[in-house]
Amino acid sequence: MRKKISKSEKIRRVFQQNPIAVPKEVATKFKVDVALVYQIRKQVVDKRNGEPPTKKKVLDYVAHAVSHPPSANQQQVGGSHYKSMPIQPWEAMQAWMTPDEFKGFLKGNAIKYLARCNAKGGLEDVKKAHHYTAKLIEVSK
Repeated sequence: MRKKISKSEKIRRVFQQNPIAVPKEVATKFKVDVALVYQIRKQVVDKRNGEPPTKKKVLDYVAHAVSHPPSANQQQVGGSHYKSMPIQPWEAMQAWMTPDEFKGFLKGNAIKYLARCNAKGGLEDVKKAHHYTAKLIEVSK
C-alpha cells in the first residue's frame, strides 16, 4: 500500500522541482493558505543554499521552459485522474482511430469546452479547450 503524501510535502516537492513557482498559484492548486506556501518555500530555499535563485538561474529556467514546453500528455487541467493512468484515454483513442478521426475528436472537445465556458466551467473550460488544441497541434506536426 502506498503511503499518502501530505500537502506540505507536495508543496515542498513543487519548490524543489521549480524554485520560481508562484506561491499564490501553488496555494490555489493545493487549497491552502498562501502564508503556509511561503513558509515551505523559505524552508526549501534555506535548505538548498540559503539564498533564492539568482536572476541568471531564473532566466535560464524560463528560457528552458519556453524552448521545451511539456507535451499535452504531461499536463492535465482539473485534476490528475488521467495522468495517473498507465495509458491515458486519448492515447488509446489515438491507437484505435484513424488520424483524421482522432483530430476530429480533439477539435470536437475543444469546441465543446469553448461553447460551454460561459455557462459552466469558466476559465477552467477555456484551459481544457487549450489543452485539446495543444494535443491537436502535436499530432498535426
